[in-house]
Amino acid sequence: MPFTTPDRPFDLAAMWPELATLARTAVRLHPRHGKPTAEQSSIGGPLLWPIDEAWPTCTGPHEWDSLETLDEVFEDRRIKDLAWSTPGGGTPDTFTTEEQAFLDSLREPGRGDSRGDEFQTAEAPLLPVAQLFTRDVPGLPFRERFDLLQVLWCPYDHPETGPYGAYEPAVHLRWRDTSQSVLRPVYPARNTLVGFKDYVPSPCALAPEEVTEFPHTDLLSPELREEIKATTERSEAFDYHDNALAPGWKVNGHGAGWWIIDAFDVRCECGAEAKPLLTAATGGLDSPTSHWRPLEERDGAAEVPKRYGSVDVYLGRGYDLQIFHCGLDPEHPPVMEMV
Repeated sequence: MPFTTPDRPFDLAAMWPELATLARTAVRLHPRHGKPTAEQSSIGGPLLWPIDEAWPTCTGPHEWDSLETLDEVFEDRRIKDLAWSTPGGGTPDTFTTEEQAFLDSLREPGRGDSRGDEFQTAEAPLLPVAQLFTRDVPGLPFRERFDLLQVLWCPYDHPETGPYGAYEPAVHLRWRDTSQSVLRPVYPARNTLVGFKDYVPSPCALAPEEVTEFPHTDLLSPELREEIKATTERSEAFDYHDNALAPGWKVNGHGAGWWIIDAFDVRCECGAEAKPLLTAATGGLDSPTSHWRPLEERDGAAEVPKRYGSVDVYLGRGYDLQIFHCGLDPEHPPVMEMV
């Protein structure tokens, strides 16, 4: 079903006309648990993959928490989802003996270490994060050359990639012209080991919707930044960033909210501007209690899913991962910032 974001409580462009020239269109993806096919845009679903292209892997060094297979990750979620969906669920007596034994086995001390020796010399298969067709997602970059963007990441931490590398998955992009390849549905084997189960996106269908965003105040002129700060100090009801930047999983726009570091002008390794491509949000939350919540899922409009907009991804200490792309060359590697 389509989703409709309500009008913002504050019209930022009317309050500060100079913001109008800085507006960008973001595409809210509105992920919802489902069973997307490889022919659909999705988060965490199967990908259309060239038959003559090997599934990509990542070489170490890797760091992990507790190595689990994809089957174990999804079974863990299935059991807990079922428990939480029943009245009084979530307590130990909610689970069957078999379910409790399975959950206990995932918490055995040293469980990850026991598999680590075997994994040290292996290459880690990447996981599907997003598959986005230009027919579904307006404004995808390089659409004159490609009709499909695929985002994958390695479900381990990568201590060699810089100050934030130890706390984020390694991201890989695939830009495709689907007319140039014979494609088939592919998803990693269910016995694939992952280092952090919170890096495994649950399969979600999408309902893309365009909204208007404005820059973070750190990226505005000092004069405009001071004007906005003064307005915020005069009114407890006004929050610039809560009106300027959409929450949740989204494409393009001005990116995530820069909650843990100051916003800055991000550059590709070639020096070109790096533009926000995909915001991967912890929990995938679509801001269920705020004014960003779609009209179709407000009280009285429809039954709201138990875990509203959840992709089951948890990054860092609950942050968002902002993926940037080179504004000039799709072959350049993405830039990532945990924000």
